[in-house]
Amino acid sequence: MTKSTRPSQRDASLSATPWRRHLLVATSCAFVGLVVHEALPFLPASVATLGLGVGLIGASFMLAWAADAGEAVFSGGLVLAAVALVGVLPEFVIEVHFAFIQVPDLVTANLTGATRLLLTGALALPLLVAFLADRRGQKASPIRLAGARRLELGILLVVAVFAAQVVVRGSLSVFDGVLLLGLYVLYARRIQGTTDEDPASVGVAAGLLALPEKYRRAAVAGLILGAGAVVITIANPFTQSLLASGALVGIDPYLMIQSVVPLATEAPEIVVVAVLVANRRPAQGLALFLASSVSQWTLGLGSLPLAYLAGGGGLALPIGPREQLELAFTGSATLFVVAALASMHPQRADAFLAAGAFAAQLIWPTPFVRLAATFVLLVFALNIIVARRRDVRSLLGAVFRKGGRPGPGAAGESTADT
Repeated sequence: MTKSTRPSQRDASLSATPWRRHLLVATSCAFVGLVVHEALPFLPASVATLGLGVGLIGASFMLAWAADAGEAVFSGGLVLAAVALVGVLPEFVIEVHFAFIQVPDLVTANLTGATRLLLTGALALPLLVAFLADRRGQKASPIRLAGARRLELGILLVVAVFAAQVVVRGSLSVFDGVLLLGLYVLYARRIQGTTDEDPASVGVAAGLLALPEKYRRAAVAGLILGAGAVVITIANPFTQSLLASGALVGIDPYLMIQSVVPLATEAPEIVVVAVLVANRRPAQGLALFLASSVSQWTLGLGSLPLAYLAGGGGLALPIGPREQLELAFTGSATLFVVAALASMHPQRADAFLAAGAFAAQLIWPTPFVRLAATFVLLVFALNIIVARRRDVRSLLGAVFRKGGRPGPGAAGESTADT
């Protein structure tokens, strides 16, 4: 009897090893970032950027895993709001820092870059699913979003329209910030009623949830606090080192923060989504991208004027012509993604258009290309919204109706993710 149980125990131990190893690697990377931070005065900018970047990526993975597990470990609207904030903490620290030190020219760089990356990833998932199916010699199954995801789409629709008046006025007031933060509170209150879906926990997050119950909460909370402390410590020095490294080779600071930093800070979400897609759960991966985008548009953008005021600025954060164009492009991209997903069935044609616009502005980061991409996405978005107006009304119903009940376009729809 004893002999027969030993192999199974050994197998269980081995099966638990990968997630522990991944967590150890991420923790080691975060520790490297702290060591480099202490040695900053003695290191060249390029070496400091690399070391701090490694630390930021490690801490970001830890935060993403802890936030994923936290959705299942903790309960209550305020806790869920805190967990969502943890997921965007690296970007949040960078954006708020620039607003606080009165550098309005750079406050929107990371926000617009990260949001466009998340939204493009969400809409491009059908292409990835089709590619993986072709590699397996199978036919790709269509992705169908859960009905509960109308909430995220409805919030994104509201903020995309709201961003238009910010672009026209050329400023982001404290009142705007309060409204955006209030919209996030509304989102947190609505989303706590989404009981028809299990948390999309895979990998390390699933390993944390498999711990004995008496250790589970402490492990998740400790991971959040430890990784959060690392992010707060090294996020801003990493950005400053990155700017210094870019200046040495003549790269525009705005483009560095907009294009390079999001690749580091959004890496955890991208990896988790890739794992979900590989495990044939693309709809939950898409939902993760949407939830992160909501946090960026509401928590991220809403905090900027408040941080600007706290740092000694006025009641309104000025938005220059370049930042107006960046926000307009991000707003039109958001509107297009919402319109494309309003039917809850993402299509490959929409994915190609979104990916093409994102790639074009990344390869040719000129005002003309961004303006052209903004116009194209806006025209297509308005055309789709008119054609799917019943679906769009159901998105707004998910946000503003009492209890968050879906509107007329949701009748008879299944709420299970595929």
